[in-house]
Amino acid sequence: MNSGSEINAYTFDADLESMVEQFFAEKSGTEVVAQAEIDGLSTGLWSAAVELGLPLVGLPESVGGSGGSLLDAVTVQRAAARHAAPLPLAETYLAGRLAAAAGLPVPSGIATVAPGSQRDDVRRTNDGFLSGTFHDVPWGSAASVLAAVLGDRVVLLNISDAEIGGGTDLAGQPRQSLTFAEARIVDGDNLVDPRILSRLGAFLRSVQMAGAMESVSTLTRRYVSERVQFGRPIAQFQAVQQHIVTLAQMASMSTLAVDRTAHALTRRDADFEVSATKLVVSQNALASVRAAHQAHGAIGMTREYRLQQLTRRLHAWRSEFGDEIASATQLGEAVAASPSLHRLITDPEPTLQL
Repeated sequence: MNSGSEINAYTFDADLESMVEQFFAEKSGTEVVAQAEIDGLSTGLWSAAVELGLPLVGLPESVGGSGGSLLDAVTVQRAAARHAAPLPLAETYLAGRLAAAAGLPVPSGIATVAPGSQRDDVRRTNDGFLSGTFHDVPWGSAASVLAAVLGDRVVLLNISDAEIGGGTDLAGQPRQSLTFAEARIVDGDNLVDPRILSRLGAFLRSVQMAGAMESVSTLTRRYVSERVQFGRPIAQFQAVQQHIVTLAQMASMSTLAVDRTAHALTRRDADFEVSATKLVVSQNALASVRAAHQAHGAIGMTREYRLQQLTRRLHAWRSEFGDEIASATQLGEAVAASPSLHRLITDPEPTLQL
């Protein structure tokens, strides 16, 4: 992947998008996703993704990544979400970003992150060791390495040293507690912004939600065009048409917000854009779920049908790395403290102290 071009860093790669869209369309069908909820991570699917280098797209080759830009990473994560791919792609990418920022090699294999739950109770003990519990860790049982931000440092831990609790999110994907007792840690040499994980995590969840909403809109539009009731497709009923319009609006608005924020992140931290996008996309996700299930009726929740796989992910992702209340409160407090509301509104690249 050509990561040296300045043009590639600021444009989406149509060839990459076509390739990953075809890959996930072929490999992440409804039955594959349903089976992963029962069996856990599909090693075959993960191996196929690794063979293409997808988990580490967007990370420099010099530190062990697959190369490419942030926009390339967005392309991969969005395509995976469109097809509800039951893989820890976002988590592995996030762990790699943290490691690279800290001056550490990107972990090989499956990695995950400690999202920073308020229930976390971890402490450094002796030099180079850590004890305590990280909560709500995505894909903890499937990963080999955990990346966590402790203050202004990134640390890596071997998950084989942890006691792993049970649990899943609303989409049936692993969300677990990891408890360490005097576990050795690898400290990064570089100091990092303590908000790096919350910023990147919120952005990636927004990317995933936008991708899932695109599929929800497409799936619903196709269903109502084929479903006949009272002698005509239900897409011809005005109430159903309103749902279709809502779904198209929510998906388009979310994709636009994500794309603008992605471009902002290629130039700066873009805290305002990330927080605002997470808030807007999360609200859009809720509206999309409601509209799609109302248009589908009971079939939307059947195991054999794709819709519920997408909408359950939307509900799960809404609450991660900052829910709507947290995002709205953070933005409101920052705007209230801004010295000039007029300048804030008219500035094409607003900067807020979040």
